[in-house]
Order: sequence, then C-alpha cells, then structure tokens
Amino acid sequence: MFVADLHNDLVQRMMIGEDVTKNTSSGHTDIERLKLSAIDLEVMIVWASEKDANTSYFEFASKMYDKLKALEKVEGVSVPITLNDIKTAKQNNQLSLPIAMEGGEALENKIENLEYFINKGLFYFGPTWNHSLDWVSSGYGETHKQSSLKTVGLNKFGIDVIHLCQENRVLVDMSHIGEKSFWDTIAITKQPIIASHSSVYKLCPHFRNLKDDQIVAIKNTNGFIGLNPYPFFIDPTFKSREQKVRTAFKEQLNELADKQETTAGKWIVKQHFLQKELSSVCPGMDIFVDHIDYIVKMIGIDYVGVGSDYDGLDCLPKSWNDCMDHMLIAQELEKRGYTSEEIEKVMGKNILRVLEEVWA
Repeated sequence: MFVADLHNDLVQRMMIGEDVTKNTSSGHTDIERLKLSAIDLEVMIVWASEKDANTSYFEFASKMYDKLKALEKVEGVSVPITLNDIKTAKQNNQLSLPIAMEGGEALENKIENLEYFINKGLFYFGPTWNHSLDWVSSGYGETHKQSSLKTVGLNKFGIDVIHLCQENRVLVDMSHIGEKSFWDTIAITKQPIIASHSSVYKLCPHFRNLKDDQIVAIKNTNGFIGLNPYPFFIDPTFKSREQKVRTAFKEQLNELADKQETTAGKWIVKQHFLQKELSSVCPGMDIFVDHIDYIVKMIGIDYVGVGSDYDGLDCLPKSWNDCMDHMLIAQELEKRGYTSEEIEKVMGKNILRVLEEVWA
C-alpha cells in the first residue's frame, strides 16, 4: 500500500533549533517516527505567515525551505520533485518528503519570488494561511474581517500567481482561502485543484471547512480533498470542552510560554502541553471518518485522502497520538466495510492519480 499525508508543519520545530532527525518525545512527528510509520509520502510545509521580526517573509521562507531540503541528507529520506522520484523512493523503501508552501507572504507581491520557489521545487502552493494578502483573501479574512480587506477574492496579481503555478505543474491548494478566492480560482483553473487539509462544513460549520458546492467543484476539476482531523474542524461540540481545559491550565500555559523567546517557541510549547491535556475531551476516530464517508457518498471514492496537519495541531482524535497511529484510519474504514482497493485509494493512491495528470 502507498500511504500519503498531505500536510505537516514540522519545520516550525526545526526553526527553533530542535533536532527532528531523531526520535523525539514531543509533537506528532519526527523523521525517525515517520520512517517507522506506514507513511510513504509526507508533505512538509514552508509556513512563513508569522515570521521573526528581524527578517523578511521571503528570507524566512527561504530558510525554512533550505532546512527541509537538507533532510534529504538523512539516510532513507528523499525530497522528491517529480513523480518518478516518488515512485523510486517507494521502491527503495525511502520516506518521501516533498516540500509545499502554505501562505503567500513570501512572495512579497513579486512574481519573481514565486518563480524562485517554483524553481527549487514545490509540491503545492496555498495562496493564504489565515491572513489575507493584497492579492487574495483568506477564509478567516472573508469571514471575520471582510470590511478591512484590500482585495476580496483574487486580483490580477492573484490570477497571475495561479496561472504561473499551473504552468509549472505546481498544485494549487484551496485550504485556508476564502470562498470568493476559491470560486475565482475555480473560474480560471486549467488543472486539478486540491484542498490539502480541510474537512466538511455540513458536518462541522467552521470557516476552514468545505461547503458542498466546493466539494463538487473540486471533484469537477478531477482534484483531491485531504481531510483534516483537527477536532475543531470535525466536531462542532468540541470547542466548549476544549475551552474548559484551556481555562483550567491557563496559568501553566502562560508560564511555559513566558520561558520561550520566539513566537513560534511559545506556540509550540503550549501545543505540546495541550496534546496531552486535551486527549480526554477529543472526539473519536469515528467522527473523523464520518467526514471521509460524507465525501465518498457525495462525489465518490477517487477524490478523498488525508491531510493530517501533524505538528500544526494541539490535539488529534482519541487514540491517534502521532504519525505512528496513522493506519488507525484504515482500520476504521475497514470496520465500515470499505474494500482493500477503496482503502488504498483513500490512504494514498488518490493523490498519485492527481500527480499522474499534473506531473506526467
């Protein structure tokens, strides 16, 4: 079986100096655990939407990219830029760690900055994180700050960004962008569109999730949806339980954060603390697989997969502690009567189908 996971934020831990090549005691992943897991392809994310104060977005993203690229020096690891690279890595029992970008801050409104990262090799490009930019609006921005946005949807520069990505076989990722931006992209796309880590709005009405017409639109591009297991995105009842836990440990969280010098360090230390404390109030794996079921019943088995958001979350569903538990998804699918062939599609073959079309 080929197993693919479409979103991993491990680079943030690398940026604060953690050695993630060895088996660590915190977070959802490190290179050693990923190699021991069933995962064959783990998409690593350059995320520079919140940067260090003494550097530019472009420089910060470049440092992130270089740190991720350096992982190919680790034995048993490949950083692929072609479909053949991915297939060869699988044959050689290597872990594939393609690099993608979430949020277009690093472009700094210059198309040549996008060309720079494309030339280095990008698996996919997500125009926004939660922050809206001059040329594209985010889901958070359209939902909560629309009156202050410079652009709602894509402007001409935004259209140029989408075209440049697709002309260079870079997948365009719809996770995090706003509805207007989504539909503006759908109107101009010439290739399959993906949502790397978003779940179903109908089951959990959160601005990060996909509405039914968006799900169908992605299918109509012959695209792919990687479902996100974050309890906030799969269970509408989770927020109240989470808030009680966060309130109970408010002082400890503040004390931990105060010991960290960087914004990233403060977030990571709180995240790791909450991973343990929130486990008892998280929904079960069945709630996550409900979202897979929903997509399958609506548009078919060929368009759905997993975007775990490992190391970008403070908790996962119960019993899903880290990447070593990734195949619990397959076990739950089997319980529900999915065939071996269907499970293989969800766990990884579906993204290969998209790459066969876009990268071939």
